Amino acid sequence: MSFDSIGDDHFRLAVESAPAAMIVSSADGLIQFVNAETERMFGYRSDELVGKSIDILVPARMRAAHSSLRQSFLAHPSKRPMGAGRDLKATRRDGSEFPVEIGLTPIESESGAIVLATVLDITARREAENALSQRAAELERANERLAQFAYVASHDLQEPLRKIAAFADILEQAISSANENDMSYANSVMRSSALRARELVDDLLTYSRAINDAQNVQELDLRDELDLAVDDLSEAIAESGARLRIDAPHVAFRADRSQFARLTHNIVSNALKYRKPDCAPEIVIRATQNEREIVVAFADNGIGFESKYAQLVFEPFKRLHPKGKYPGTGIGLAICKSIADRHGWRLSVTSQPGQGSTFYVTIPLGRANSE
Repeated sequence: MSFDSIGDDHFRLAVESAPAAMIVSSADGLIQFVNAETERMFGYRSDELVGKSIDILVPARMRAAHSSLRQSFLAHPSKRPMGAGRDLKATRRDGSEFPVEIGLTPIESESGAIVLATVLDITARREAENALSQRAAELERANERLAQFAYVASHDLQEPLRKIAAFADILEQAISSANENDMSYANSVMRSSALRARELVDDLLTYSRAINDAQNVQELDLRDELDLAVDDLSEAIAESGARLRIDAPHVAFRADRSQFARLTHNIVSNALKYRKPDCAPEIVIRATQNEREIVVAFADNGIGFESKYAQLVFEPFKRLHPKGKYPGTGIGLAICKSIADRHGWRLSVTSQPGQGSTFYVTIPLGRANSE
């Protein structure tokens, strides 16, 4: 049956010019007419669709169920929406699938019942919903981290400030009694505590920027970025006598360049700091790729730690070793975790005491969070 037999010119014009895909099918599911938007949306010419089963536009795994649903609709025809709040998919000519919402309208024609299907491609809407959901989850995680961070930071900052206050009294007494030894000692402790407080504040600012600063996500070359980041640490690597090797392909990924460099710096610096006292550090950065993701492994031969601390090391100010022997604020890996989370990457570690550690950065291909 031709389109002309189902209605007047006004109906035809409305269907043909509609911004949604509109498909007319017979009771047995054969396509009788499609408008221009249907051709654009599904990638078929109209002559490739007319006379074919409408199931051609349904994913293969759903066609048997679709046939049954079509019969059920025709048994009790009524104007109704389909797909709202559901994961309803359609299939293009090239086999790719996309989310849709469909409205069905039964129409009585001279030759019997026909169905007008209005199809909306809701890909953009779903992507926006997913982005909002992901952003909400990120904000919730960030708020949890910041709450924990504020508590721990205030505790760590109180320590050097208490020392400064206590030794200010000792300094005052030493000045009154002209005790040069006590003056020198009090001054040394106060200066050390002030430097410690300044280091904590600097790291607090770095951590805050890692969480809150706008990202400039762009396509980068993994091997080039690793080379550049490691080159920035060449002096520290030379001073420690470390041997560092990079085994990574020239593969494209998306990231904020400065944040990826910061993540690499912190992991490599961590390997240099926690080295064994009797042997030179050995660090291997190796990247592997499959169709879904890139995994960058940072392996070292350092002192390592017990596997039960594999999550704890990424929390701010958490330290597994004495401050006197291994200086720092204990925030470097927390910064790495924040950077990874914001990009949608996974950061993990395996380690054993005396056998070194391996940090893994798993980068899903084709995605990176941006703000």
